Amino acid sequence: MSKAQSQCVMAMNDTATILVVDDDREMVNLLCDVLSEAGYTARSANSAAEALARVREDCPDLVISDVRMSGMSGHELQNELRELVPDLPVVIITAFGSIESAVESMKLGAADYITKPFRNDQFLVLVARVLENIQLRQEIRRLRGDLARSYGIGTIIAADPKMKAVLRKLEQFVDTNATVVITGESGTGKDLLARALHFESRRRDAPFVPVNCAALPDNLIESELFGYARGAFTDARQSKLGLFQAARGGTLFLDEISEMPYALQAKLLRVIEDKKVRPLGATEETPIDVRIVAATNTNLDKAIADGKFRADLFYRLATFTLSVPPLRERRDDIPLLIKHFLVRASAEAGKPIPIIEPEAMDFFMSYRWPGNVRELQSAIQSGVILSRQSRLTVADLPASMTGAAAPTSNLLEDAVARKFTLERVEQQYARMILESVGGNKTEAAAILKIDRKTLYRKLGEYVDED
Repeated sequence: MSKAQSQCVMAMNDTATILVVDDDREMVNLLCDVLSEAGYTARSANSAAEALARVREDCPDLVISDVRMSGMSGHELQNELRELVPDLPVVIITAFGSIESAVESMKLGAADYITKPFRNDQFLVLVARVLENIQLRQEIRRLRGDLARSYGIGTIIAADPKMKAVLRKLEQFVDTNATVVITGESGTGKDLLARALHFESRRRDAPFVPVNCAALPDNLIESELFGYARGAFTDARQSKLGLFQAARGGTLFLDEISEMPYALQAKLLRVIEDKKVRPLGATEETPIDVRIVAATNTNLDKAIADGKFRADLFYRLATFTLSVPPLRERRDDIPLLIKHFLVRASAEAGKPIPIIEPEAMDFFMSYRWPGNVRELQSAIQSGVILSRQSRLTVADLPASMTGAAAPTSNLLEDAVARKFTLERVEQQYARMILESVGGNKTEAAAILKIDRKTLYRKLGEYVDED
């Protein structure tokens, strides 16, 4: 980053510095006076060359330039500033009726334009709006930087050689636009890998949009993905952008891709190949720029053989594949994961970090972890809450893991006593079944004799993502 670029970062509470450029000295002085009276720090330049020198010396937050100047024009100044400080916003002043000039300014990246003659209040409103947009972009950039630090490859705990190999493979194609399929059991961290893939890539400043294909009803998933035009169906009172368009320039994460309806898979394949999407009820297609990352805990080869998943879609998606090993196959990660979850759970519970008794650590290392990392996180959270005297023992762990007898409690009697709704009872029972099978949603749905989508709906907001 150049000196000029590093200086061009406006703090949210700082007074903005604005450089006014025009070879008409009277106009420059007038605008600087208006800006100063409004509380801004105003600087002047009477030529494009002088403006460039001032930007190199002490970069302003905003440049306001007339388009017609002797020597270098406002458009030429725009080009020079874009090379010098790409993110420096420029407002162009054009003459009355110079629509072509205004259009050219916007094509060159101008933040906005204003046409002569204009009133002082119009001018100040425009300046305030542009500066507000600058601050919003800076805040978005900062938040995305925080996300990148939270979800980067370096944040993923991996001491076991198998998991380290997964991360090395991920690094090999992080900056490509190729589609990726991540496979692994429920709870192994496929979502974290997808986020790391996005936030380590060149697309990090664009949206990361996750979609759980199993949680969306079949009659809604198409409109959610592709959007719809006004009047496409009875309740379509206005057009809606789909998630493909919402993820423009970024990454669309299709979690549990195997649950996507078979009929919709053909449309997804066409969107991937044509890089265009047509909303429901629309007559025209819209180009898209999206990287697709898909994940599944299902054996897709078997799903293809059973006629539940399209082979052509699989081959189109699986340009690269990542297979995440279950926790029982990467036990070297367990101690580090425990330490990580202990710190987080203790902070959330407002308790000191407990010491894990040797027998509890032995249990953690020998347990098979059918619910994988998610089950470990849940066990640590429960253990921290139940632990006494800052020591975590086997007795503090969930009975579904240790096999100990659960406290005598009748769900129905408790529900009656506490006046639970039927929906709350169903939700509580579904959660108990899910916990009893270590978080395996497929097994829980089979026990409850419902499909996975119904299970998601019954669990409501308590659904965890892979």
